[in-house]
Amino acid sequence: MSIVEYHLFIKTCIICFYLDSCLILSLFRDLNEYLQYIKRQCVQQLTAKYQLISIIWIYDDVSIFINNIKYLQSIMRQFISKNPATKQVLGEFKFLNDQELNHVIQQSKEGYQINKNSSFQIKSEKLLKLADLLNQNQEKYAKLISYEIGKPISQSMAEVKKSQNYCKYYAENINKYLQPQRVKTEAKNSYVQYSPIGTIYSISPFNFPFWLCFKPIIPMLAVGNAVIHRPSDSTGLCGLALQELFTSAGFDGNIFQNAFTTAQQLDQVMAHPQIQGVSFTGSTAAGSIIGATAGKYLKRSVLELGGSDPFCILQNANVELAVQLALKSRVANCGQVCFSAKRFIVHFQYYDIFKEKLVNALEKLKIGDPLLETTELGPMAREDLITNILNQIKKGVDGGAKIVYGGKRLKENENFMLPTVVEVDEQNVLAKEETFGPLFSLIKANSNDEILRIANNTSYGLGAVVVSNDKKEIEQFVNHLEAGMVFVNEIVKSDQRLPSGGIKGSGYGRECGEWGVQNFSNIKTVWIE
Repeated sequence: MSIVEYHLFIKTCIICFYLDSCLILSLFRDLNEYLQYIKRQCVQQLTAKYQLISIIWIYDDVSIFINNIKYLQSIMRQFISKNPATKQVLGEFKFLNDQELNHVIQQSKEGYQINKNSSFQIKSEKLLKLADLLNQNQEKYAKLISYEIGKPISQSMAEVKKSQNYCKYYAENINKYLQPQRVKTEAKNSYVQYSPIGTIYSISPFNFPFWLCFKPIIPMLAVGNAVIHRPSDSTGLCGLALQELFTSAGFDGNIFQNAFTTAQQLDQVMAHPQIQGVSFTGSTAAGSIIGATAGKYLKRSVLELGGSDPFCILQNANVELAVQLALKSRVANCGQVCFSAKRFIVHFQYYDIFKEKLVNALEKLKIGDPLLETTELGPMAREDLITNILNQIKKGVDGGAKIVYGGKRLKENENFMLPTVVEVDEQNVLAKEETFGPLFSLIKANSNDEILRIANNTSYGLGAVVVSNDKKEIEQFVNHLEAGMVFVNEIVKSDQRLPSGGIKGSGYGRECGEWGVQNFSNIKTVWIE
């Protein structure tokens, strides 16, 4: 235990009593900010040793009772890798203490100097080596992803392949994107130069443990930065595999480091002068804390956050195509995708037929072992995730939503969930909150104008799908949808050639393509007389 952790432990005076599966936590004293943070995070995971039914928080005169929480994240918690299909624990990894973390950051200084002074050719060769290693070990890495998060193996294979192609893309375009750009002025010579800025802290989510590591990090390394990568708490094995992979490709000498850090260490990381930015993909709640902390220390941040993406089926839509795209978007990775479609806003003339065809298709889905090639829908990645979406569905039903299909676990105490179709109005909680799971929230609209209004009636702005064969309809929606990405007659997806990111509560900054290298570059103006 580090000095900081010990001090925090003493100050909080946490007292745990096992009384019929209840835990009492008391005397938080002056750590109001820390307590509020824990409340917001809703105590994500326990070290898998305890099965708790209820928690009573006692803070001064305030008692808050939280029901049905099975996992409590302690100060000294660990990364836990668990197979969601079998609930078998695959590995446990200790968090870095503050001294160990500081050592990692200090080491990244050396990595930064190495990568900063490497030529485009050397960096390109390393990226090609990375792509080659991904290709050679595609099946191995895909199985690891499926074991750790329950993603069907065919989708895990596609994730590894996408990461491989991404590395090749930047290897082939690094010179074009980072060459000085001449600008004609009154000067004898004037140009814009792209230079690295230091070490970037990159925080990845659980749902795409390979792709969402590579997506922000490859441009960072290409421009010459060093990277400290923090994987999700539940994908520690993928984090270790990525460390081995980058090192084997030549990003050694501390250019790329995997780090099992705690949420409480964010301030320590961002305060360090070697750290010059942070990239985060995940929830809006966590992103707001990370962005605020980065701003506090005047460090750059790129945030790709949650979404409640509209799927707009317009007056001149192809319904068969709409059903295919809806399935493709929402079933992938068991609906655990930031920019999968969440709100299916359907023109009234197609509403009933779309609902019928969607339910018929869902009834035929193959749900089961993620390691089988025929599986289309695997388990949700963690127990807390399936508990959360089932609670959201209950709240939605309490608020007037009607379950058309599904709405429950496939079997009790398992992480497999029936895909669910619900009918809601635009004010229902299922149309307001981000829903992470195989949930289709259907909203009937009377006109295209109403579809557009409902689509924009959200605090999010990540992606949007438009299904239509009419050019005027398409133009209206492309021009007026409030989203960072609009896909017409196709699902929203990230493409290495195009910018990826959102607006409003879905974050800021862009990844991929030439935009990806600009986020953490010193875009330097040079004027020579």
